[in-house]
Formats: sequence, structure tokens, C-alpha cells
Amino acid sequence: MINLLKNKGILIFLLILFLHVSLRFYELEKRSVFGWDQVINAWTAKDILIDHKLPLVGMQAKLNSGFYIGPLYSYINSLLYFFTKLDPIAAPIFAGLVSIFSYFVLFFVIKNIFSEKVALVAVFINTVAFYTISLDRIPWPVNFIVPLSSLILFSLYKIINGNVKYLLLLSLCLGLSLHVHFTSVFYFPIIILSLPFFPRNKKTLKYLFFSFPIFLILIFPIIIHEVVSKASSSKGVAVYLGTYSHGFHLRRFLQIAKDAFIEVDSILDLVSFIKITKYFLFPFFIFIYFREKFNKKKLIVCFLMVLWLLIPWISFSIYSGEISNYYFSITRPIILMVLSFLFISLFFNKWKSLRYIGILLLVLYAGVNVSHYLNLRQRGMEETRREALQIIKSGKKIKFAEGDPNSFFYFIYKQCDFCRK
Repeated sequence: MINLLKNKGILIFLLILFLHVSLRFYELEKRSVFGWDQVINAWTAKDILIDHKLPLVGMQAKLNSGFYIGPLYSYINSLLYFFTKLDPIAAPIFAGLVSIFSYFVLFFVIKNIFSEKVALVAVFINTVAFYTISLDRIPWPVNFIVPLSSLILFSLYKIINGNVKYLLLLSLCLGLSLHVHFTSVFYFPIIILSLPFFPRNKKTLKYLFFSFPIFLILIFPIIIHEVVSKASSSKGVAVYLGTYSHGFHLRRFLQIAKDAFIEVDSILDLVSFIKITKYFLFPFFIFIYFREKFNKKKLIVCFLMVLWLLIPWISFSIYSGEISNYYFSITRPIILMVLSFLFISLFFNKWKSLRYIGILLLVLYAGVNVSHYLNLRQRGMEETRREALQIIKSGKKIKFAEGDPNSFFYFIYKQCDFCRK
């Protein structure tokens, strides 16, 4: 019986994975974005592969801010471009591969913190939600926010529970996060607030000692760039943070409450009658979570969830710049945990009839979201490529313009020897 249940869990896992891959790679070129960010990354790949320019940093956090993420995404992206001979189809392939990585990470983390059932529901919601499908298919460094956020949360969970070996994973993921998006700065106050709960022994010091070089190696290019830019420019991280910080105001804090829960809004966007519960989800989760048993591990989970929610919320109430919805992507793992745990708690209990209702609701949720995505019509790479080729066939020359996809297509079809090898 146990083997049968295990096999059933593996089968469901693989079926969801198949659906996940299908949705992320369906009509890959037709539905893939090739806009400003993707064109910039494509030219960076060209600089690395053809001109052998090795950047110390990646994309800017904001245009003309002087605040850059690390260059690791650029190097991995260029590897995909190498195999496609600079054809930009490399970018959506990379995005699809990252989404598969995210799938495994989410399942692993949620299974180890909660249970296999909760993990399966979480990856299913993440697989079929219109919002997550759309974001996963955009080729950009933001794709890595969710898996790294999940692993950093899991590392802290294990460390506070006494397994200090996870300091190595924490330092690795923290360093990698600085190559992904500027919201990685949120992890620093989260870790600082978690420090009092770390085990205080020689083993902790030992792994801290080994962890620091890992983090330092990963951020070394960023440090070099920051030192150089500080000497030659008035821009940099310190200037950027100083410019866009206006201090904490309670009114501003309350104003962006909707943004703080935007991941709930987005995941439940097509079932709006549930969205109104977003402010009550966490209190309800805590009540259900502790109803059966109160223990230290559950307390640690709730403590970390509160930090994951409050730190971005408080930070952006201080931030005066424009806020985009994906800035709160680091909260998605805990949103998926809460939604999935509540679903399992409500529908998978002693009343079997409720299980069938729960499964039906999941199927309806998937149907609404997937059909909405499949019926969506948007301008993709295929259309952009076709327009560029028509201009090229007409004999016109397309001049270089930053962020312009036509100029990149003109380069790979008319000027690039590497692309024709």
C-alpha cells in the first residue's frame, strides 16, 4: 500500500511536470517576448561570443541608475546563444529551462517543509496559473527570483533547526541572487533578523568561515565594478539607494498593502471572488497550521514567512521609485505554500466528498487559466523576425538602435559570420 501511494505521488509529479514543460515550450517562438531587455541581453551575448568582451556586471536595476546586477546571467545566456549561433530563440529556451529548475526547487522545498501533498498542489498551481506561465516565458534574470527565494528560505529553515551545513547553500544562493535582481537586497535584513536564532557553537563558526569565501567569489565582479564606477562616476549603489529612499511613513506603508499581496492577486486573478480573502490568508493559515500541534519547527516556518512578507513591504514603503508587480516575486514561494496548505487542510480530510470537490476546483482553476493563456494573442518573436526579414529582403539597411529587435535580426542575417558557420 505504501509503495502504491509513493508510485501515485511520483506519477502525479511527472504528469504535472509534463504539463509544466508543455505550457512553457508551447509555440515557443510565436509566444516569446523579444523586447528591450531581451535585445540588450542578445547584444551582450554577441559581445561575449564574438568580441570576447567579458562584462563585470549585468543589466541595470533601473535605466541610468548606475545600480547593476552581477554578470552571471549574461554568461549563461551567452552559452545558449552559442549553441543557436546567436539566434534569439536561445532566450526563451533558457527561460523554459529555468522554469523547469524552479519546478523541482519548489517541489523539493515545500515537500521538506510541509508534505508531498502540499508540494504537489503548489507546483500544480504554479504550473497552470496564467500569471506564472506568462512570467516564466519572459526571458530575463527575474526568472531566477522564485527558485533562489525558495532555497534561501529553506536554508534559513534548516539552519535555525540546527543543520548549520546549510550555511553553504545560503551563501551560494545569496551570492547568486545578486546576479538576478536588485530585490535581492531584501535577503540581508531577513538574514540579520534570523541571526539570533542560529545555533551558537563552533560548528556554526566553522561553516560561516567556509561560507564567506563562496559569497565573496560570487560578488567579486560586482565589487570591482562598484569600486571602478565610484572612482569614475557619480553613480553607484549608494547613490541609487540614497536617491530613491524617503524614509518610513505609515500612510505609504498602508498604501502599498495591495502591492505587498500582489502575488496572491496575480495567482488568483481569474477567480476574483477568492482574491478578497488575501488579507486573511496568513492569519487563517496560522490558525489551521497550529490547530493540531504547536512545535518549534512550525514556529520557525511562520517566523520566516512573516519576514518574507514584511521586509519587501516595509522596504518598498521607504522606496520612492516606481514599483512593478514582479518586485514582489520573492514572496511567491510562501504564497504557494499558504494556498496549497490551506487547500489540503480544507479538502483532504476525513470527508471524502470534499476531496472530490477540491479536485474539481483545481481542474476548473487549471481550465480557466490555461484556456485564458492559450487564447491570448500577443506580439511575439516570430512576428518580429518576419517583419525584420521583410525589411532585409527589400534591400533596406537597419541601423543599430539600442533595444531594437530589428537591428539585432539585421546583424545576425547580414553582418554576422559566426551566425552562418
